[in-house]
Amino acid sequence: MGLFDFDEVEDILDEDYVEEESNFYLKSSENALELVSKILSTSKQSYQQAKNLKQIDYLMDVDLLGSLRNIQLNDEAMLQVKLGQLSDRLIEEKKYQVLRDKSVIGIGGKFSAGKSKFINSLLKAEEELLPEDQNPTTSIPTYIVKGEEECIKAYTVDNNEVELDIESMKALTHKFYKKYNMGFSAFIDSLIITEPDVPYENLVFLDTPGYSKADIYSDVKAKKNISDENKAYEQLKSVDYLIWLVDIENGVLSESDIAFINKLDLEHPILVVINKADKKIDAEIEEILEHIKRTIQEAGIKCFAVSAYSSRNGKEWNQTDFIREYLMEAQKRRKSKEDILSQISDIEKKLEKEIEIGIEERIKERNRLNDVIFRSDDIMEIKTLVDIYGESMESIRNMKQCKYFYQKTVRKLETALDKHYERKH
Repeated sequence: MGLFDFDEVEDILDEDYVEEESNFYLKSSENALELVSKILSTSKQSYQQAKNLKQIDYLMDVDLLGSLRNIQLNDEAMLQVKLGQLSDRLIEEKKYQVLRDKSVIGIGGKFSAGKSKFINSLLKAEEELLPEDQNPTTSIPTYIVKGEEECIKAYTVDNNEVELDIESMKALTHKFYKKYNMGFSAFIDSLIITEPDVPYENLVFLDTPGYSKADIYSDVKAKKNISDENKAYEQLKSVDYLIWLVDIENGVLSESDIAFINKLDLEHPILVVINKADKKIDAEIEEILEHIKRTIQEAGIKCFAVSAYSSRNGKEWNQTDFIREYLMEAQKRRKSKEDILSQISDIEKKLEKEIEIGIEERIKERNRLNDVIFRSDDIMEIKTLVDIYGESMESIRNMKQCKYFYQKTVRKLETALDKHYERKH
């Protein structure tokens, strides 16, 4: 049924809570239970989709290179990272059809850096697209994308897709947690908001939980511990571009910020934005910007620019235009599903070629040994060479076996990809 049984939910919901609330789902425990039931509902189709996605992830992250464990590969660590990134991105796009053919802009930073307010301001929404009254316990990664009509969908950890209305989305904030002592971030993987008025056609904005405050969820069934840092990392590691927010009251890019950004290992340079610029005078802003620029340079972080911005006023400091320029760059470089699949195919071909080269080199080595043995008159030398020859033959057998398992893994992966796309379409 999900992470909670309804009996457990009813125990959590407190009917004696007396504070008046206009939100339908916060008015009574019966209404709250209706929302919980809606979100936790699942289906056989969702289960099968989740199972197939899990197989794709495992094949790309583990089995593909694992099948080649007896072969010395060039750039193995880099290939592992690249496959992991492609797997994450492909799975995100498979789960969320609306992300196809668009660049994903991740908004990261510490909790209270003002990410939700920043996105609301950046997209110039007439009404608040993202609730700004969240806390570490209720933060849910949220995608915002331009669409033909307003729509809100929740994607659960069981890969179920649930359509929500505005009332139910607003109920997901900390008010629900405060009233019923239960947050939804433990079993909602992410939200997607489609909105016609979003000014960027080919971009998706991802609001993530602040990485800096660990939020330990209690999974009644599986007893798992998940932190906001892990959730933010899992979401941000597959984005195309990253805007990293720093609260101007903090004034520094901390060591933990740097460690987190480096761990993401993103392809494109990031944009660092000093948020809440209206709280400081020009001289202080200039000093903070220069300090953070030096920190970024010393840390070796690929950076597009460092800017200051006021979400309250909706303006970039000192009439700079770095944010718009960064978003325009992202729009130009958007990638399609076919591009991701072609990158996976290129890696597969590269690995296949390395296997063939490795086998050919071992065969040449074996043939050279065979010639030396044939020409040698020294019994002791022949004995040593025969032992080496046996090791060479064993190496060739192992490499051919690796080739077999690798090709089998590739076929499994291609079948899983075809199966998923057929199901989706």
